[in-house]
Amino acid sequence: MSNILTLTSNLNSLKKLSKRLESALSQLVDEMPLDVDSFDPDTVDDTFLLKLDGFRARYSDLQDFIGHTVFPMICKLDEDETAAMPLSTRERQVLMERKGIIVLSDWQQLREIRNGFAHDYPDEHIEKAILLNAAWQSSSALVAIAQKAINYIQRVSDASNTLST
Repeated sequence: MSNILTLTSNLNSLKKLSKRLESALSQLVDEMPLDVDSFDPDTVDDTFLLKLDGFRARYSDLQDFIGHTVFPMICKLDEDETAAMPLSTRERQVLMERKGIIVLSDWQQLREIRNGFAHDYPDEHIEKAILLNAAWQSSSALVAIAQKAINYIQRVSDASNTLST
């Protein structure tokens, strides 16, 4: 796939993942945040659990896609990274902060929340509620990062297209 097609495909995926998280958020607006002391997934109805699972998955998917696909794509687009000179995850994150796409400490918190979802233990109800609430509260920041990345990519792509014509 050509670079332009890959860029377009990844940009479209980023937009879709962001919209899916926003959709999951809208479905939970009347039920969040969770009461940490009383939350028990074994006593809530299946419909609510499915909404929570959808939210958790969409949050994780967007965070992963940004970190594993979008950040490297931006670094390559700007020629900060090449196949011959790959960057570490940390180096990419520092570059994203310099470009105004993230605040590094905020990004690390989003990553910790996502990692918490990956290490889910069924009987830790309080920890689950705390993690879901943290994700709920930080979702707007994650969506904002996605939008900043979209704007950055479009701006750089437009400038590149203008220079090549």
